[in-house]
Order: sequence, then C-alpha cells, then structure tokens
Amino acid sequence: MKKVYLAAITGNLGMLSVGQFIGWGSPSLPLLINGGDVDYSVRLNLEEASWVVALLSLGAATGCVISALMVNVIGRKNTMLFTAVPSIIGWLMIVFATSTWELYISRFTSGLGMGIAYTVTPMYLGEISPADIRGNLGSMLTVAVKLGTSIEFIIGPFLSVRNLALVSLAVPCLFVVAFVWLPESPYHLMRCDNKQKAINSLVQLRGKKDVYKEADSIEQSVKTDLANEAGFRELLFVPGNRRALITLVCLGMTQQLSGSQAVLQYAQMIFDQANGNLEGKYLTMILGAVQIVCSIVCMTITDCSGRKSLLTISAVGSACSTAMVATYFNLRYNHVDTSKIVWLPATGVILYVVMYALGLAALPFTMAGELFPTNVKALGNMIGITTTHVTAFVVTKLYPVISEGAGVHSPFWIFTACSLAGALFTLLYVPETKGRTLEQIQEKLHGLSKQGGVENGVSPHVNHPSTNI
Repeated sequence: MKKVYLAAITGNLGMLSVGQFIGWGSPSLPLLINGGDVDYSVRLNLEEASWVVALLSLGAATGCVISALMVNVIGRKNTMLFTAVPSIIGWLMIVFATSTWELYISRFTSGLGMGIAYTVTPMYLGEISPADIRGNLGSMLTVAVKLGTSIEFIIGPFLSVRNLALVSLAVPCLFVVAFVWLPESPYHLMRCDNKQKAINSLVQLRGKKDVYKEADSIEQSVKTDLANEAGFRELLFVPGNRRALITLVCLGMTQQLSGSQAVLQYAQMIFDQANGNLEGKYLTMILGAVQIVCSIVCMTITDCSGRKSLLTISAVGSACSTAMVATYFNLRYNHVDTSKIVWLPATGVILYVVMYALGLAALPFTMAGELFPTNVKALGNMIGITTTHVTAFVVTKLYPVISEGAGVHSPFWIFTACSLAGALFTLLYVPETKGRTLEQIQEKLHGLSKQGGVENGVSPHVNHPSTNI
C-alpha cells in the first residue's frame, strides 16, 4: 500500500510546479511595476500586470480542453508527463523575456500546463487510490500546489525575476525524471482492453499480488461505463451525471469567487496597501507557511470529517475572513481612523488562507476524480475545471480594476457574498463521497437524482460495486 503513496507524491510534483506559477506573481509584480529589478528589462503598469496574472488562468482554461482530447488517447500518465513541456517553456520565456508580450505568452503557455495538470492529476489520483484513503491522496494535490506557491513567496523576495524563474525551472524537470517510472492508471488500461497491464499496475500500486478481485471489479465497471455513450447528451441528460457536473462547476466557481487567486497572486500588493507594521513581503512569507500547514491538516482529516462538512465550514470561514479585510478597507475608503486596527487586513487574509485550505482549496479537485463514471469523466472534468479557470481569469483580471475604481473593499465584499452562496449550495446540493468506492458514488448520484427511470430517452448508468477502488 505504501507504493500508492509514492505514486501520489511523485505525480504531484507536477502540481508543485503549478503552485509556483500561481505564487510567482506576488513577489515578482512589485519588482516589475516599481522597477525594483534593474537587470530585468521588462516594466509593467497596473493594466499590464493584471494581464500577466490573468493570462495564467486563461491558458489553464485552454489547457483543460486540450487535456480532455489527450487523456483517453495517450493515457493519464503520458498526459501528466506532457505538462512538463509548457511548464519548462513558460519558465524559460520568463528568463529570456525582453518585452511585455513575451511575458504574456510565457504566462499563457504556463497556464496550458496548469490546466492540463489540474484536469488529469485528479483523475489519476482518484483511479489509483483505494476508497479509504482516496480523500487523503486527492487532497495531496492541493498540498503540492500550496507548497509550490509558498516556495515562491519565501524565496521570491530575495531573488531577481530571472533567477526566480531559473530556480523554479528545476521542478518540472525533476517531475519528468521521477514520474516516468510510475504505472499507468488501471482504469485507463482496462479502458484500452489491456487487463494484464492493469493487473500489473495494481500489483505495483497495492504492493501485493492478490489484486484479481479488484481488477475484475474495475473491468466490470469500465465495461459498463463504456457501453454508454460519452457525449454531451450523456453528460447533461443522465440525472446522476448532470448532478455531478453541476456540483463540480458550482464548487469550482465558489472556489474562485471566494477570492483565492486574487489573494494569492496579489498578496504582497494587498499587504502593502494595508500599511501595516510589517512589510508585505514578510507577511506573504508567513502566509505561505500557514497555507502549507493548513493544507496538510485538510489532507489528514478529509476522510474522517467528510467532504460536505469541510466544504461548508471552509466557505463560511472564508466569507468571515474576507469580510474582515473588506471592513478595514471600507473604513479607510470613508476616511475613518484605522490606526488602531492596522492588524485587521493581515489577520483577515491569513485567516482566509486557513479557512480556504480546510476545504475549498482541495476538495473540488478531489471530487473531480470521484464524481463521474469512466465514459464521461474526461468531458465532465474538462467542463468543470475549465469553468473554474475561466472564473479565475475574470477574478484576477477585474480585481485590480475594481480595486482601483471602487476601492479595495468592493471586491472583498463580493468575495464574501459568493462564499456565503457557496456554503448554502454545498448544504443543499452537494453529495457526500467520503469512504465510498467510485461505483458506490455513482449509485448514490443516480439514487439522489431521478430514481430508476429514464429521462429524455437516456438511461441512467449505475455500477454495482464489489470492492473498494
């Protein structure tokens, strides 16, 4: 069983690089805007800086579509390995950039790798993991992302823009060297009608030879899934699939509309605007350390507490945290003396990272690997995660515009309202998947949707589980 942990850790090295892309903006943008790096020829105004940040998410949305076209053709493993290509190109372009447009292209290219990784990695982790630890392994993805972001937060203020990119370049190279030796997902191998390779993969992942019962269960599940159509009609008109899609899309939108990308990518600028007693770069380092710890805590309790309760607590806590930040900047906007509460925005942002990490950061991606049957998994994940990245693009592009025009408090009040709406949605609609096999999750989804019947001429698909996958 230890080998499945090794596979998950190695597979998440690619997500470590994703975290570095997200974290790069916080220490680098002040240097690019204020001209703090004299050896780097590119200079940005606020509008250009917003495009540099936002194009990462736009590239990620495009990457999700590319991933859906690749993942069932070349497999989960090879698609994950492919993410290193745009990642390496993106970092190299930052190193050698001499114009704003080269930075734009580098960030969009990096986003392609990010979008592919965010689509395929949850699929791979969900398919190699036993049900009792699938939540832990799925949440490992977010720990890797937060670790990558924190690395940028911590070392970024002490390196030039070029040197930070060179250091970050090492991670996708390490990922390729380590992950190339890992097995393919047994679900994908069964999908390719290669049962013996699937059995070999399970033997490697489980660390034991007695995997035939599990292999038979996977084979039955995959064959049943593939007997159904795999188009938009199957995704939208089968009640269980539609419920899964709505769940993933809305959780992804809540994740981004809670303010996560704005807080992380503009962290140092937000702290500097607060005029606190500690420099923004040092508060950002504290922020990075806090988010790593909280992500690890979330990973360890996901399979104990359940997805639904953690998501609800996380959304409500995020709303309270962004409300603290909004209150401070609202008072300043109205020229109220805030000298006695200069600690409030930093406390609010750090508390936001704590509450966000407890559920909203990891669980939408964990559930992306759980909710869909094999025949529509690639399509469902593509739509859900593309929506997430498009929302992130809108948030990161509009945050500086709204902050500049209507005050910093305005976007934070919007984040508060969206988090509360997400908490209500989670309570009323999101199914619990804790401790269930992938087959049992399908039974629950179809059971919660229109029981038994046929809707719009498409029969709902339900698997019959026999073992934990």
